[in-house]
Amino acid sequence: MEEGKKQRIEFLDYMKAICVIMVIITHYEWTDKTSPFFTMLINMAVPVFMIVSGYNFAMSNRKKAEGRLGKMYGWSMMKPKLIRFLVPFFTICLIEIALLAAEDKDIHPLRIFLLGAYGPGSYYVPVMLQLLVIFPIIYILIEKNAKVGIAVSCAANLLFEIAVKVFEMDKYYYRLSIGRYLLLIAFGCYIYLHPEKRLKRYQLVAMFLIGFAYIVAVFGFDKEFGLFEYWKTTAMPVAFYIFPIVILLFRKFYHSTIPGAVGRLLTWIGKASYHIFLVQMVYYHFELGGPIMQAAWYIAVPFNILITVPAGLAFYEADNRFIRKMREVKHYVRAMV
Repeated sequence: MEEGKKQRIEFLDYMKAICVIMVIITHYEWTDKTSPFFTMLINMAVPVFMIVSGYNFAMSNRKKAEGRLGKMYGWSMMKPKLIRFLVPFFTICLIEIALLAAEDKDIHPLRIFLLGAYGPGSYYVPVMLQLLVIFPIIYILIEKNAKVGIAVSCAANLLFEIAVKVFEMDKYYYRLSIGRYLLLIAFGCYIYLHPEKRLKRYQLVAMFLIGFAYIVAVFGFDKEFGLFEYWKTTAMPVAFYIFPIVILLFRKFYHSTIPGAVGRLLTWIGKASYHIFLVQMVYYHFELGGPIMQAAWYIAVPFNILITVPAGLAFYEADNRFIRKMREVKHYVRAMV
């Protein structure tokens, strides 16, 4: 997992591509989402996304801000991230407003823009914006001392869950908080900043068993722990299950590339995963697939993928062209001045 070996890490794109397809799959109206297939595989898409986000944020902050706290909070670091998140998001918000108007439904633009728009996974943008604010602190803690950084992040995640219980936080606002993903983000940051610190096999096994025991207890035996009442499939203990798996995948496939058209397609989907994610939000919320969305899973699920993935890829390319044009206009105006 050495850094700086090549400009593009295809393995990360492959992971994001697979995960965004898993997100599309899980948002279909399945009759049973408590089967092992979902709890131990499909539902791991978001935890893996959060680990990869921690990794990518750490990579960006080291390369562009040299790990310095002041630079990490500087406008030159924040601006491109805000553009990357907000330009496609605002576009989706406008599309949703137009669709609501076409259906003659009430429109609350402020709610749409501030609370992540509508559709499954609409919490993601608010969570990522919060991450921009707190990530430099996570980075500094883990860079200085990996064990302390992970411990503090774990404690902060746990304290957040305790506060949710004590103050009876509404589920709607819980979903919008980065607090529930702090440990996953910290794990991703750790993988990038400390590639030389190889966790021992017994440590990985112990972590895996803790997470596995939680999943079996909650989804196999309907156990309640008092905490983690909301979104149990991505709750904090799940981080211990998925982290060893991600570590092993990094060790085995980090420098791997898939040749040919399949590899290029997965890389493209990985790059466009955020745009595909936004498209599937609109697609599912407004039921743009029509009656076929209610068909048997072996018809509806492939159909949903074949609609949302190409639409997301087209959205990604259009967004890139728009941003390039804006940069060209900006450079032209500067040259004129």
